[in-house]
Amino acid sequence: MTSSGSYSYNPSLGDLTIYAYQLCGIRPTEIIQEHITTARTATNMMLARWANQGVNLWEVDLITVVFAQTPTVLTVTGDGTTTTLTYASLNTPVYAIGAEINVAGTNVVDGSQTVTASAPGSVSFLSSYSGAATGGTISSDTPAATYSVNPNTVMILDTYCTTTTGSSNIDRIILPVSRTEYASYPNKEQVGFPTVYWFDRLLAPTVTLWPSPDGTSSQQFSYYRVHQIQDANMTGGQTLDIPYLWMEAFAFGLAVRLAQIWAPAMAVSLKAMADESYQIAAAQNTEYVQQYISPQISGYFR
Repeated sequence: MTSSGSYSYNPSLGDLTIYAYQLCGIRPTEIIQEHITTARTATNMMLARWANQGVNLWEVDLITVVFAQTPTVLTVTGDGTTTTLTYASLNTPVYAIGAEINVAGTNVVDGSQTVTASAPGSVSFLSSYSGAATGGTISSDTPAATYSVNPNTVMILDTYCTTTTGSSNIDRIILPVSRTEYASYPNKEQVGFPTVYWFDRLLAPTVTLWPSPDGTSSQQFSYYRVHQIQDANMTGGQTLDIPYLWMEAFAFGLAVRLAQIWAPAMAVSLKAMADESYQIAAAQNTEYVQQYISPQISGYFR
C-alpha cells in the first residue's frame, strides 16, 4: 500500500460550502441557490474577521517605494482655471499643497507648477489650459514626504529606508508614530534621513515619512505589510486564498455562520469546534524564532 505522493489538496469554495452545510445537518440535495448566496456572503465576512484577528503570514509581502519617482501622467484635464493631472495611485508620491512639481511631455502644461490640491494619484495647479490630454511625466526636485498605499493593506509590520553607496545597499529600520505624535512635530517640512513614519489608515491610505526625504541620504523605503485575503467567489470552481493548514478552521467557521441562519440548534456545538480549530491554526501561524528582551539604556525626558 502506497501513499499518494502529492500535496495538492485544495478544494473549491463550493466543495467546502457543501461540507459546511453537512456539518449543519443539511444534505447536499437540500441545498438551493439561496444557500449558496448566503455561503458566499458568510465566507467573505469570515475572511474579513480573520484579517482583523491577527497577522496572516501567508498574506505578508514586501513593498518598495523609490523616492526619486517620475510617475507617468495618465490624463490632463483643464477648465481654464485649474489643471488636474492623474497618475498611478499606488505607491506613488502624494505632493503637498504648495510644493513645486515639474511637468514634462504633456505638450500643454509643461514646466514648474505649484500644487494647489493633491490626493493619491492626482494633483492640481492653477492654469489657463482648457481641454484634455494624455501622456507626460511628473516629478519633484525634492522627494515627497507622503506616499500612497494600496487600500488592500491591513497593517504595516516593519519598515526600513535604504541608502545606496556605489554597489552597496545599507538598510536602516524606521519606527511607526501615531497621528497625535506626528501632529506634535513643529517642523513637518524638515528634511533628512527618515527615522519614523505615520500610517494614515484612510479609505485611500497613505504613509508619511519624517524627516521628509532629502533625496541624497536615502533612496527608497520598504515595508512589510499584511494585505487582505482575496475575495471568495463560487464561480468557475474557485479556490480560497488560504493555506492547507487553515482548511479545517475555515470549514468549521463557515458552518457556524451558516448554522446561525439555517440550523440554529447546531450553532452552539459547532461554535466550540470552530473556536478550537481556529486556535490550532492560529498557533501554527507564527514565526518560530528566539525572542530577546533587554532594557533600553538611553536618556529620557518628561
